Amino acid sequence: MLFKNLALVSALFISGTSAAFVNSIDECPALTPRTAPTDVNDLRPDDIKVTGALGDSIMAGFAIKGITHGTILVPSSLYEYRGLSYGGGADEGAVTIPNFIKRYSPSVRGGANGYRLSQICYGPLCPVYINIPYIDKLNAARSGGMAMNLNSELTYMINSMKFMPFVNYNNDWKMINVQIGSNDQCASCIDEFISLLRPDLYGGYVEAVVERIRRNIPKVLVNLIGTFNVSGVYSVTAGQDYCNAFQPTTFQINTVECPCAMSKTYREKMNQNSLGYNRELQRIYTKFKSLQTDTFGVMYTPANIDISSFPVQGLSNIDCFHPSIEGHQFVGKSVWNTLFSPLSHKRGDINWTSNLQVYCPVDTDRFNLD
Repeated sequence: MLFKNLALVSALFISGTSAAFVNSIDECPALTPRTAPTDVNDLRPDDIKVTGALGDSIMAGFAIKGITHGTILVPSSLYEYRGLSYGGGADEGAVTIPNFIKRYSPSVRGGANGYRLSQICYGPLCPVYINIPYIDKLNAARSGGMAMNLNSELTYMINSMKFMPFVNYNNDWKMINVQIGSNDQCASCIDEFISLLRPDLYGGYVEAVVERIRRNIPKVLVNLIGTFNVSGVYSVTAGQDYCNAFQPTTFQINTVECPCAMSKTYREKMNQNSLGYNRELQRIYTKFKSLQTDTFGVMYTPANIDISSFPVQGLSNIDCFHPSIEGHQFVGKSVWNTLFSPLSHKRGDINWTSNLQVYCPVDTDRFNLD
């Protein structure tokens, strides 16, 4: 943790920012009030009035609380704990990006609250999806979702945002977190999906969504979060009793959820796809950097999180694939801690750190789009 904090301190020092880290965002001092900015490059956390999220079951918060009643054979094993999602949740006290923003912008809207049964959407095999607006709010992520499903998620988000109480659609500054690609990787060895999951197609889907945001959502900052290299779940979970949800058998659900991770050959294919997806995200960031206006901007936040460095408890014991509450908190802090640094200082690998501290932005900090 000391090394990572020192690295961020160095990055912020270079940009002329004084750095402070605390155990809880609640310990951070408030920012000095100022006139609302008119330029996306001038945004601080206290300027954001609306948050949204697009993604898959990780962003939806599936299985965060793990086995809750001593057995997996209960409905709660199929819950999405959307209010605890690192990028889209707003449950009281949750360690999430929307709640970090709420520390500085108390009236911020859009973060999900509570939990609900999961509805599975799997790429082209995606049934009609029913959002639950009073829970989901603007966390439009879908369990099982792939990049090809982002556009339908965005349709729900736009329609909900326009009519959300206390949201001024045209004048409020918005931040949308986008993170997709885990299911795309996990299906990359399945014959029926291989041709649908190429990095260029992935990039096309994400690019189309960002372009639609640019044309339809005013005053918005899009945070493209890199893909996780999810093949690392194999080394963390193989042979772990913690992952045997159907004890006394040794069956692990992740062998079904992410079958490609169970083979060394296919794990390499997953790794190559993840690398390709991240290259596409950086290409998209570069393209939209040239299309940036005063009221629209895109930032790219690499998620070079080494899942193989996780303790097994960083994953949910329901399936040992989705992050647990500890995993979500770690990801949320890791992403937040980089948002005020330029891209050139965000590229290092991120290994698991217990009790990772949270960065406190100061008056001179801005969400860094460079």
